[in-house]
Amino acid sequence: MPHVGPVSEGRTLFCPHCGALYSVTRSQLAKSESNIPKCVVCLKVMERCDTTYVPIFKLIQRPEDA
Repeated sequence: MPHVGPVSEGRTLFCPHCGALYSVTRSQLAKSESNIPKCVVCLKVMERCDTTYVPIFKLIQRPEDA
């Protein structure tokens, strides 16, 4: 159930690795800030970003087996 393509504003997303559910919004970061968001449950990369507008993930629900 991985997400394919860009994440729309105000959407939800399941981590493609462990299934944790996130709320996703977009924010602009300074170039010095990291733009590689990682899952707080499995610590794997959620989505790579090449712009300063990056997805901000807020954990809603952990997967059942975590």
